[in-house]
Amino acid sequence: MNHHQPQPKIGVYVCHCGTNIAGTVDVAKVAETMAQEPNVVVSREYKFMCSEPGQNIIIQDIKEHHLDRVVVASCSPLMHEPTFQKACEKAGLNPYLFQMVNIREQCSWVHQDRDKATAKAIALIRAAVGRVVYQEPMEKVKVTINPQTLIVGGGIAGIQAALEIADSGHKVYLVEKESTIGGKMAKFDKTFPTLDCAACILTPKMVSVAQHENIELLTYSEVESVTGSIGNFTVKIRKKARYVKDNCTSCGECSQVCPVQAPNPFDENMSLRSAIYKTFPQAIPNTYVIDKEDRPPCRETCPIGQEAAGYIALAAQGRFQEAARLIREQNPLPLICGRVCYHPCESECNRALVDEPVAIKNLKRFIIDWELAHGGPYLPKPPTEKKGKVAIIGSGPAGLACAHDLALKGYQPTIFEKLPVAGGMLAVGIPEYRLPKKLLQQEIDGIKKLGVTIQTNMALGRDFNLSDLFKQGFQAVFIATGAHKSLKMNIPGEEDFKGVYHGVDFLRHVNLHQPQPIGEKVAVVGGGNTAIDAARTALRLGAKEVTILYRRTRKEMPAEEAEIEAAEAEGVKIEYLIAPVEVLGEKGQVTALKCTRMELGEPDASGRRRPVPVPGSEHLKSFDTVIIAVSQSPEIDFNQGSQTLKLTKWNTITVNPETLETGIPGVFAGGDVVTGPDTVITAMSDGKRAAEAIDKYLQGEPLENFKTHRSRQLAPRTPDDRPHRFAPRFKDTPRQPRLRIKELDPLERRTNFQEVELGFSEEEAIQEARRCLHCGLCVECHACEKVCEAQAIDHSMQDEIIEIKVGQILIATGYQTMDPKDLIPYGYGRFPEVYTSLEFERLVNSAGPTGGRILMKNGREPRSIAIIHCVGSRDINHHPSCS
Repeated sequence: MNHHQPQPKIGVYVCHCGTNIAGTVDVAKVAETMAQEPNVVVSREYKFMCSEPGQNIIIQDIKEHHLDRVVVASCSPLMHEPTFQKACEKAGLNPYLFQMVNIREQCSWVHQDRDKATAKAIALIRAAVGRVVYQEPMEKVKVTINPQTLIVGGGIAGIQAALEIADSGHKVYLVEKESTIGGKMAKFDKTFPTLDCAACILTPKMVSVAQHENIELLTYSEVESVTGSIGNFTVKIRKKARYVKDNCTSCGECSQVCPVQAPNPFDENMSLRSAIYKTFPQAIPNTYVIDKEDRPPCRETCPIGQEAAGYIALAAQGRFQEAARLIREQNPLPLICGRVCYHPCESECNRALVDEPVAIKNLKRFIIDWELAHGGPYLPKPPTEKKGKVAIIGSGPAGLACAHDLALKGYQPTIFEKLPVAGGMLAVGIPEYRLPKKLLQQEIDGIKKLGVTIQTNMALGRDFNLSDLFKQGFQAVFIATGAHKSLKMNIPGEEDFKGVYHGVDFLRHVNLHQPQPIGEKVAVVGGGNTAIDAARTALRLGAKEVTILYRRTRKEMPAEEAEIEAAEAEGVKIEYLIAPVEVLGEKGQVTALKCTRMELGEPDASGRRRPVPVPGSEHLKSFDTVIIAVSQSPEIDFNQGSQTLKLTKWNTITVNPETLETGIPGVFAGGDVVTGPDTVITAMSDGKRAAEAIDKYLQGEPLENFKTHRSRQLAPRTPDDRPHRFAPRFKDTPRQPRLRIKELDPLERRTNFQEVELGFSEEEAIQEARRCLHCGLCVECHACEKVCEAQAIDHSMQDEIIEIKVGQILIATGYQTMDPKDLIPYGYGRFPEVYTSLEFERLVNSAGPTGGRILMKNGREPRSIAIIHCVGSRDINHHPSCS
């Protein structure tokens, strides 16, 4: 209480209730004890406080002693609380400054020990005295009562209540968290005690709910919050996305083609259902729903949001053509990605928490190769109605992806390429043995068939500038010129001798079939993929010995581990913790490198430990060819004239990271020219985002709410997690080794440029695809969409929050079944033929997993059945109260 307010004056009155209380409780002692309590002004006892004389005692004391609080200890408040409140009110005291204590039912009638009963009565009254101090006066008001009712729970109790209230003419909202009403009764075969058919009783009532004009049914919904007071509540309800619209005809075609199977909770997990399902044939509403938890991590982490889990699920069933079409819906360069993608999807694959990631990249390659071998590619058709012209500068992965998506939106893209061939770094930076150029050309030809024009030998800043493009009628420009400039080490001798090359230039010469002399003893400086590619290429050009010099350890090496292993298998040597400090030569030809040993110090900006020279460790190493592959950067020699682009300190173009807009209206940029040297799939992501941004820009729409995917940081997972709620924990999932893709023999392949990896067979692809855990259940393969004649599938559907106003809320959420696994003596979960009552109900139900036949898990009928009742529910060791 506020100490500045006057102290309360409390009157305490203890009733004998004849002998009902006084027969066990020492009423006089109670009254004497309470008289000593703080703030108690008067404490009395009387035979019958509820009588008129008893009430008059209270009224008189309130007036004489100016009492502002009253406590009566007697019988149940349910019986006489209104009586004493009226007495207080008659004396001029607010009735809500009254507190009643039940010492008849709670003390006298439940005890035989007089002393203990008395002590308990004192304790209860003392608590009431403490409480009444904090009570505040209230006034009765008349308010308008909302006649509408919310019922939470769509089992038989909720259904019956809804029907009776609705029949009385009042609006009812019936909220059920499952996709259908019916509750547990829908699982039953018979009802107790009449053994009537459960469905025969329940189904008509369910239909009545759906058809009743006064009932609004909200299935697959949950109450988020309740505010207000009795008679006037405001309730927020989350309607979870069903991903199936109301025009579903319940034909079931979608479920037939869904490649994902999961345990069916309606059958107590004794049967399987698809990710798109209807709980049972008589479900209300009688529509399907898609069970979609979190999106699979492979898709979330992919820069273009490729539905990897979707095409893998299809491939696991041998549905390769469907899988290929799904890949092409999102990926304009699937042949390339199946060969050279750095597969961040595999880095985040949950299967790694079991054994090893699924071979996602290799499966993509197999599927697209299979498509080509069976009459493909099956390319999407662009709209016939054409929109404006868009210029794309650069034909690497960013430019090709942008052109592809713009063409499918109805635009007429023209790609301007500086090199004599299209493909950018795909064409000149990746060796033939990793990416056969005929396959790259096949991808480019497919994009050209969409209406894309490609002009080679056309360089920005040399043959045209940005102003020229707008004058020629192009309405927007996307700059995707890549990062083709090799960075130098800037060490003595680097520019002075023949036989010294730089990685990107070296690979470009080889890929363009230009003369590229090579010695017998080659050094490659660097630890990235370009360095590995240069080393393996040097072997194929005839070098007898190739050594990679890297200044850190293998742990810090940025090249892919698989590429490092392939290089070593071919005979490439790798020396770690070494760095050249000077190039030496004689008669204009390189002959050696002066090198120093390194040791690792503190981490640098990249997070890797910084290499530090070891004093006094300089030494010479003999080489007749040196390839420096330490990094690369964009060539921005076109940034001149009246319209110039803002650059970063790394010589990359500055853009809005969301929209890819530059500082020049209508000019966008992306890929390596913005990010610096990055991966193929990251550049493709920029190309797809640029296409969407350009479309919004030309349509006059705000550049926001983009649908193109950007990879996001995922929450960490542990072996104790699950791919979805029906699956075992990762650590309990059976192990199955990852299939290794076949390769050419290292000694054979090091002498030629044939493709090293040979791909999966059909059997291998299916076997590897079946390792997928179907994370999140629905893997968004879109097979359901393709067979739905009603076009009722909508994967973009979102949860919806609605607000309703009701006067009363009825909770009918039913019961939870007890998990009997803790009841060790009964063997549930340990022995195969021990069932719960609900499991047994499903076995004997004609619509259950066995069609009503009682069958054991081995398919045979049991010789006898034992039924144990009330297990656990009346065992205090497992359940504190009887159910």
